[in-house]
Amino acid sequence: MESTSANSRRLRLRLGSFGLGVLASAIVFGVALSVSEDLRLLYIIGAILLFFGATWVGAKSEREWPSACLLYLPLAGMFSSFVLQQLPFLWPDLLLWALATVLGLFLLATRVGSRVRTSGVVVLLAISAWYCMSYIPDQMKHAMNHFGDGAAPAFAFQAVSEGAVPTTATPGKILVIDFFGTWCPPCVAELPEIALVRAGLQDRRDIEFVVVATNSGGDTPERLRSFGRLRHITLPLAFDQRGKAHTAFGLSGFPGLVVIDRTGRVRLTREGYNSSETTFRTDLTHLLESL
Repeated sequence: MESTSANSRRLRLRLGSFGLGVLASAIVFGVALSVSEDLRLLYIIGAILLFFGATWVGAKSEREWPSACLLYLPLAGMFSSFVLQQLPFLWPDLLLWALATVLGLFLLATRVGSRVRTSGVVVLLAISAWYCMSYIPDQMKHAMNHFGDGAAPAFAFQAVSEGAVPTTATPGKILVIDFFGTWCPPCVAELPEIALVRAGLQDRRDIEFVVVATNSGGDTPERLRSFGRLRHITLPLAFDQRGKAHTAFGLSGFPGLVVIDRTGRVRLTREGYNSSETTFRTDLTHLLESL
């Protein structure tokens, strides 16, 4: 009878741990990413939830490794399926989340000295700080930026906003093209950074900027014009019918950034935006100043 009761408690603990793991996954992917697209926030919230979830498991039973694994697996599985496939350099998330789970499991363990537990937490915090402040920003920059020196394809945009709108590359001038979608959250998040780069280089009359929408996502020139007015966008707006230029530059996603130098050579192409790339504005500014 006593053995049956113990088995029942273990089963309830493991089911509860798995339920906590599913809840942690829902919070990380459903709540964290709705607040910010910053991938560092995803890691931090995941580490906190796993650590305290494992602390609860450890308070129930210090040796309950299966429950700790069941807590960890839902988040690790979702992350591997939906994030790691596209951004494989984020594999340390899995390792550090496992470490957070182990440390949480033994946080209240009487057979582990307080100095060992404290040292483990300090190590996790130190590695996490380096990971979020250095590793992720550097890896995001390397993954998104593609430098080159090839000739730009022929293209011509349709002007959408009022005033001077660069619709093609002009010899003697640098052109920054931001392929944009009104329906695209990363595009909207990137736009203020582009505007700040332009503001910082406002004395450089040889550098032109244009935000270009395509038919993707149902965008039209009228929809882009309305979006610009609603958001008070001061950057020149243009339209790329059927995405011909977007495709010609070898881009497939949004946002897409292209920098063409004054001789008509493509010096930079990049796809995507994430605020974890903390040097985006500085790096783009330095590139434009160097051309």
